[in-house]
Amino acid sequence: MPGENATVLLVDDERELLDIYEMWLDEEYTIRTAGGGKEALEAFDGDVDAVLLDRRMPGMSGDEALEKLREDGHDIPVVMVTAVEPDEGIVELPFDEYVVKPADRSELLGTIDRALARAADETASDVLDALGDKKTRHCCRVLNGAQLSAREVAELTGYSLPTVYRRLNDLRQAELIESRTQIDPDGDHYEAFTTVAERIRIDLDGFRVDREPADGETV
Repeated sequence: MPGENATVLLVDDERELLDIYEMWLDEEYTIRTAGGGKEALEAFDGDVDAVLLDRRMPGMSGDEALEKLREDGHDIPVVMVTAVEPDEGIVELPFDEYVVKPADRSELLGTIDRALARAADETASDVLDALGDKKTRHCCRVLNGAQLSAREVAELTGYSLPTVYRRLNDLRQAELIESRTQIDPDGDHYEAFTTVAERIRIDLDGFRVDREPADGETV
């Protein structure tokens, strides 16, 4: 099931609606709730897989909260809840799906699952695209279990720095590596790269990609 083990953040200023949504969805997902846009940003972290976001709320609106999430680089699925059929303005917003109030349980489940499935397909596609390149795979192997600068990766692989930067960007887009700012002995800052997955399991028939980090948890 697409939403299996997913964490969904529900955002609405109407407490009764939040309680109904949580009752409908908590058997399928891990649920968090927030009573407004600002509270949603405070409740959001890297464990959240999708957001069900009411558009019209006092204070920070759903539009503003969505814009802030995207500005901060979070591309997780966002399902916008609107009281009316979408107009030209809402279609231009960077959300993934929408539902029109009043929505029932099956509509909410179907919409959230569809958004999660699309995000999973995009992640799998990024992984397959990255690892389909021989030089990218080589860079990934060099980084496995190590923290290296781009220059060090270039020295170990024999590739030029521009080539390494392109491959590191592809690996980061596929969420297979991460980087941290380090300080060298001379006091200069540089980016050190490392893998976030030790094992990658690909099921080509099912178009499924599993990444297993160092703690053994499949993601």
